[in-house]
Amino acid sequence: MAETGNSSKSPDQVFTSADRIRQLNEIDKDVAKLIHSAGLAIQALTNTRTTDSPQEDNSLASHKTRFKEATSQYFALLSSIDVRLRRQVYAFEEAGILAPETAATATNPRTGELAGAAAAAAAASSNPLDISWLNSRKDTVGKDKEAELWAAAREFAEQLTLHKPSSALAGQEAKPEDEREDMDVD
Repeated sequence: MAETGNSSKSPDQVFTSADRIRQLNEIDKDVAKLIHSAGLAIQALTNTRTTDSPQEDNSLASHKTRFKEATSQYFALLSSIDVRLRRQVYAFEEAGILAPETAATATNPRTGELAGAAAAAAAASSNPLDISWLNSRKDTVGKDKEAELWAAAREFAEQLTLHKPSSALAGQEAKPEDEREDMDVD
């Protein structure tokens, strides 16, 4: 699992599991920065003012500058994350955790489908880290949560029907509809 190109370790240095986890944690933090820079780029395309500096220039040139800075940061982070994730994948392949991707098992980048005979081979052998395999293991979490929410809603509705309305609610029901106060929506 030697990694080259990292200034903190020599080219023939072996990275420990803790080093790999630390690197993945740094990548995770950069993904949050990536999303933030994407948000800044989108915000630069709008006329909304940021909370950081309400006196900022709202001219077209200012918007263009902020957009260019945010997109530049976005693509730099995206490239960095891509390179570091590829290094992690190579490390997993070297450790035997992931099978190396070959031309026969490569996916078509346009359609996302596996190449010819590779589809049958991939279906026969499942990777323990494959997301679709992990997701197919148990699908009751969402159903359990939905049932829990429906039970809580039913209990709440029963409490409303069993208890007499409070004086605040009773006062609103007594008013004609045209005299009721409407809620302002922003």
